[in-house]
Amino acid sequence: MLILQDAQLKIRLPSDLKQKIEEVANQEKRSMNAEIVDRLEKSFHFVTLPETNPKNLKLAHYQIIDRKVEVAERLAHSLNLINSFKMNAVKYSHIARMCKYENAEVFLNWLQAKQEPSFTELEKIAAYLYIDQDWLIHGDGHPILSSNWQIENNVDSNINSLFSHVDPVSKQEIEAQKIILVRNISEEGNLLIIKVLQDWRVEVLTTNIHVSTYNGVGGQNMLESFARLCSQLYKSTKYLTRTNAYLINNELFEKILTCEEHPLALLKKEHTSIWWEAFWDATDSNNVRKDFLDVWHDWDQTSSIAINALSKKL
Repeated sequence: MLILQDAQLKIRLPSDLKQKIEEVANQEKRSMNAEIVDRLEKSFHFVTLPETNPKNLKLAHYQIIDRKVEVAERLAHSLNLINSFKMNAVKYSHIARMCKYENAEVFLNWLQAKQEPSFTELEKIAAYLYIDQDWLIHGDGHPILSSNWQIENNVDSNINSLFSHVDPVSKQEIEAQKIILVRNISEEGNLLIIKVLQDWRVEVLTTNIHVSTYNGVGGQNMLESFARLCSQLYKSTKYLTRTNAYLINNELFEKILTCEEHPLALLKKEHTSIWWEAFWDATDSNNVRKDFLDVWHDWDQTSSIAINALSKKL
């Protein structure tokens, strides 16, 4: 079998254009090469209007996008994204039946850019797949849903906000299956949380919490509240087995934050970590400190803040 390799091409760019590409690539958290390739691929989706038609002269500075192709690519990306986490989790027939069609041919026509699904159909698909509706319909934002989570002083309130959820299809309030606490091994110790709702359906929660000594007064208060939250989750028979954690490198952490790939697929090869169970407990913190010091240089100081927080009366 012939295996085609990516070709290399050297091009000259005006310095101002190069700067624009660098800025956008940094915003999207990807390489310049990835940004250029993405823009070149999308350029083939534009329809060239004949200049001989006077009506088209008014549209000369606009480019007309072939929506059927764009929507087809986003639908295909949605399926690949979900199935990258769990093979065959979603099939054409699942979506066709959810949309109340008698067979899957209509969905194949969408994927092949022969037809364009209606906005209502795209809204149903986005809710079923639990991906961002604006991204699927318009290409705005990113496929994986995300929001910013603010920690409070009240532990019960924090637990409730992490585990409660309104199902986008049934509109009923349900509990998340589990949460995953993900700490970056950087000096700052940034934290994100993945809320696993059901099967492949997830939401990425960004936070302002630094699980480290890289904090001012406000940051230390958040760290103390987070320590109390972890303690409560660990001591709860209901939530202990529904809480996992990872300690990952900066590159993988940033990949999850882009919300372009399924976070559970990205974490497949990683090992879970007990850091969330130990950093706030005096005995456990001391017992496991040697396992963390190589990648978490202020483990002792961070633990000291957390342990002292649990001794305070609120």
